[in-house]
Amino acid sequence: MNSQTNTISLEELQALQANEYETALFDVRTPAEFKAGHAPGAKLLPLDEISPETIAEHTQFVGTESANRCYVICHSGSRAEQAIQRLAQFGIRNVAMVAGGMEEWEKSGLPMQRCGNAISLERQVQIVIGSLLVVKVVFGFTIHELFFAATALIGAGLVVAGTTRWCGMAHVIAQLPWNRNRECPEGATR
Repeated sequence: MNSQTNTISLEELQALQANEYETALFDVRTPAEFKAGHAPGAKLLPLDEISPETIAEHTQFVGTESANRCYVICHSGSRAEQAIQRLAQFGIRNVAMVAGGMEEWEKSGLPMQRCGNAISLERQVQIVIGSLLVVKVVFGFTIHELFFAATALIGAGLVVAGTTRWCGMAHVIAQLPWNRNRECPEGATR
């Protein structure tokens, strides 16, 4: 995490919300991840759609001079930090990252809103990678042994994703139609 990134703990955010302090909480994950479970009151704002205009659409008090702060949450913190950096490029600096993200939110047993039975992006990537590996091994035994070499490409992709927190396959899967659907009725919980 960048040492200059402002953070807020889950406890501090909960206290602000409990005191009915107006908080603008933006979830920068994909629509599918958001539907699988998000913090009550959070607004979906996928990382790839962040701009001053999209922030202004969601709240009236976010700006470069505003004393009010908005909060950004993702799964574990990486995308939230990227979102804050992107907003800083637009001159919006009154943003703080929710420490621990939705991963910590869920572990803490805090209330979550869910919209249907969406499979998280992380699980979709795991399903695709597992399926590709099985197919390549089967093809390696039945068609040609060069298919075994192709599994090294998948391994290299996993190493890149693990070290950089950037996964090309996740970006491709996030663009699929079922992952772009934003429908989530207010108050839908499970």
